[in-house]
Amino acid sequence: MKSQRSDSTTHPLSLLPSHLLTSTSLWSFLILLFLFSTTARADLFPKVVDHVDLAAYQGLWYEVASTKPKFEQDCVCTTAHYELLDESVKVTNQCRIKRIDGELDSVIGRAVPTRNPAKLKVSFGGFQFPFSNYWIVDLAEDYRYAVVSSAFRSPIFILSRTPDIDPNDLNAIYERLQADRFDVSRIQPTLQVGCW
Repeated sequence: MKSQRSDSTTHPLSLLPSHLLTSTSLWSFLILLFLFSTTARADLFPKVVDHVDLAAYQGLWYEVASTKPKFEQDCVCTTAHYELLDESVKVTNQCRIKRIDGELDSVIGRAVPTRNPAKLKVSFGGFQFPFSNYWIVDLAEDYRYAVVSSAFRSPIFILSRTPDIDPNDLNAIYERLQADRFDVSRIQPTLQVGCW
């Protein structure tokens, strides 16, 4: 007995208009489809900076603002120190708990550069993400400030070489983040006054 379901024998290409079934037209159609989907996917992720000199990036950074991820909820006087090693970067994050004279909390990790030096894999306690989780999305030419996030646009960390940041720099950073679809309403200043 023959099946009543004709869709089980219908080839997916037969659903395309006949003029697309010639090999040249089909390949053109597939290439256009790929280009449109690639363009759409490329816009899903934030842009990273074009160039990072990790030797210039190393050293002490002060967190002047962030989205305050869970692991940093009680932190004030937050700093990050990066030390370039042979094949990786030693990361030392420190903060005071709740007050400028509060307990010092410190964690040491490791950052491994990827093919794109603006995207690093940072791990703490030996756990390594299978993808880059530290994206440098903004960086001053003279390395006076940097903005770090991830492929998911969260969390966001605004870092400065000094405990404060020029308001003009901060406003420009916010504008560029908004233009790249970051939620800047979640960014809060990090207390640095009186820490140093």
